[in-house]
Parts: sequence; C-alpha cells; structure tokens
Amino acid sequence: MSATLSQAGTDAQPRSPDPAPAAKRRPHIIAFDLIRLCIMAFVVGVHTLSNGGAAVTVTLGAAITVFHTSRELFFILTALVLAYNYGHRQNVSWPKFWRRRYALMLPAYVAWTTIYFLADRHARSGPVLTVLGNYGHDLLDAGARYHLYFLLVTMQVYALFPLIRWLLRKTAGHHGWVFGVALAYQLALNVAIQHDLWGNGPVGNWLTSATSALWVDSYVLYVIGGALAGWHFERICEVVRRYASAMTVILTAAFGVVAGVGVYLVQVYAGGAAPVDASTVFQPVMVLETSCFALALLAVGLLWTDRGAPGRKFFSAGSDSSFGIFLSHPLVLQFVLWLAASCGFLDAVRSSGPVLEPLALLGLFVPVVYASAWMIAGAARRTPLSLALTGREYRPSRPSRSSGSSGSSGSSGSSGKGGSPAGSERS
Repeated sequence: MSATLSQAGTDAQPRSPDPAPAAKRRPHIIAFDLIRLCIMAFVVGVHTLSNGGAAVTVTLGAAITVFHTSRELFFILTALVLAYNYGHRQNVSWPKFWRRRYALMLPAYVAWTTIYFLADRHARSGPVLTVLGNYGHDLLDAGARYHLYFLLVTMQVYALFPLIRWLLRKTAGHHGWVFGVALAYQLALNVAIQHDLWGNGPVGNWLTSATSALWVDSYVLYVIGGALAGWHFERICEVVRRYASAMTVILTAAFGVVAGVGVYLVQVYAGGAAPVDASTVFQPVMVLETSCFALALLAVGLLWTDRGAPGRKFFSAGSDSSFGIFLSHPLVLQFVLWLAASCGFLDAVRSSGPVLEPLALLGLFVPVVYASAWMIAGAARRTPLSLALTGREYRPSRPSRSSGSSGSSGSSGSSGKGGSPAGSERS
C-alpha cells in the first residue's frame, strides 16, 4: 500500500480492501515516527503552559485549550497501534501479550514514580510511616506527578484489549454503530462533567472519578475510535491520502483550533466562565478538536512518507526515545522553571503581557524542555537502565556483519519488540 507501510526499509504489499487476516507481524508504519514526536510536542506544550504561567489568563487558556488534545491523541494512537498489530491475527496468546506489555510498562511506572516522589520534598517530609504512606498512595493513583496517569490508563487499555478485540471482531460490518455509541457516551460524559449535571450521589461520584482522569472510562471514544482506526487502517489511509495536501492539513488543523478556541471564548465572554474552567479538557468540543488534529497528523505523516520520509533516521531515533521523553520531561520542566525563576527570567515572562506570555512559554521553554528530555531519553536508551527509564528494552549495539546488512536502521521497530504507550508497539 505504497510507502506508508514498510518493513526492513522496503515497500509494503499492494493495497487491498482489508488487512491480511492471518498476518502474524504487520509492517512498520513509518509515518508514526513523525506523529509520535508531534504528540510529544503537544504533551510538553500543555504542561509547560499549565505550569509556567503565573495564572490562566484568557490568552493562556486559549493556548491550553489547543494543547489539551495531547491526552486524547495519546490514547487514540495507543489503541490504534494495538488494533493494527493484533486485531486481525487469528490467534493471540493473551498471557504472553500481557506479560510483554506489563514487563515494559510497570518498571518505568515504578521507577519514575520513585524519581518524582524523591523530587517532591513535601511528599517525602515527615515521619517514616507518613512518607511510606505517601509513596504507596502515589503508586496507586499516579500522584507522584501530573502525567503518570497516562501510564495507569494505558495499563487498563492493555487489560481490556482482549475484550476490545472481541468486540471489533463480533461487530465486523457494523463498526459505524460501535463508533456512534462510543461518541454518544463521550459527549454525554463531557457534558455532564462540564456542567456538573448530577451533583452528589452515585452518578455524581462516578463523574468525579472520571474527572480524575485515572480510569479508562474517561476516554472510551478515543480508545474505541483508535482501535477502529487500527482495524481499518488501510482504508483510512486510502481516504486520507486521496485528499491530503498541505492546504487540507492546514485547513483541518485550523478548523479544530477555531472550534476549540471559539467555544472557549464563548464560555469566557458570554458565559462568564473563568479561563481556568473554560479550558478544561472534559468538554464536548474537545471531541471535534481532537478529531481534526488526529486527521491532520495522519495526513502529515502520509505526506511525509510518500515524499520519501526525509530525515527518517532522525525521526526514527526520536520515536524510539518518545516514551523516555514523555516520562522525563516534567522533571526537566521543573528544573528549567526553577532555573528561570532563580535568575528572574520567569517573572519577566509572566509579566510580559497576555499575548507574549504564552508565546514565550511555547517558543522558548518548550524547545529547551523537549530537547533536554530527548537527550536524557537518548542517553538512557544506551544504558542497562533503559527499561526502567524509557520503557524500552536495552540492547547493546552490535557491529553489523557486513555493510550491506545495516538496512534495519530504518525499521528498528518492525519486530514489535520494545514499545511505548503512545503506540505501544513500534509500528
């Protein structure tokens, strides 16, 4: 199906109406190397805006509204890659699947929970039993840092994936209805959370739990939608490629931005909502905004691949370190903000005005945090601590037997070993 899918650096099989049902291992999706790094930029961006700003102004809240889609894109990609790799296999050993997935995820979760716990002087202060209790609490609810709930939800997706796969197989031919039900659920959930429709009681308690973002039921549409996209990936690529161009990418992304920011401004100026409340992630327009960005990112990935994937080794290396970037960037951000505050630069940014503040945070802080986290992840990948620090197995580099056998550099993930939650299989 053209150059979008490749294995060992060669072209994939010709297009077919449906994926080969008996394929044991599917070709590596080159486009995802670029898409992963784009999603990581969104993740770093939203956390920099949220933690770097003095207060959520109208302008800062508008920027946060755009970058808040990072979590939905993250789960879409995770479910898509799982369904792409496992959806059409005739037989899947689920104990082996779980053993492999959790062997990659749990060490990183425990290691980084420990690292962030130690970096939080408030959590580790007090009597020993209190400190141990705080640490245990952080392990249970991802409380050590604001981004670790991604890992908890991802592990829930792993646990539920056999059920998701069974659902897709049983409803083959009726996937439009499956998507419709998931869409209706997500919209109803977001409306209920945004407007606090049920207050106290069992439903209110459930909605409160959903806003904690710790459970997969908060992201049903994105998990089911991503799985459906992985199931029908070839057909989706054909449709997107048919209309993909630089202009359609810009227009699609711009439509998502206008929709998200437009609803946000209506809430602020017409509804009287505070910017911090109007920019929350659980609101109906986020569904449209995320869908636009997901399509735009896929189109960008396909265009990049079809034009020969320039810089492929660079993006492949970045994709290989993407989970490490995700895991380490809050620690880097904490240090960068402390350093900037120590020299007075952060105060200057925060007092620069409602327009310059988000521009400075995005233009100055995000590149520094992203690049630093990338270097840390890249270095960690080359040590025996790679599994705990980057969620990828450590493999010492071995000299190739001959210069002609090094073609695997561009398909380092085609084997499917290693992996990260933002596309847990290297596809």
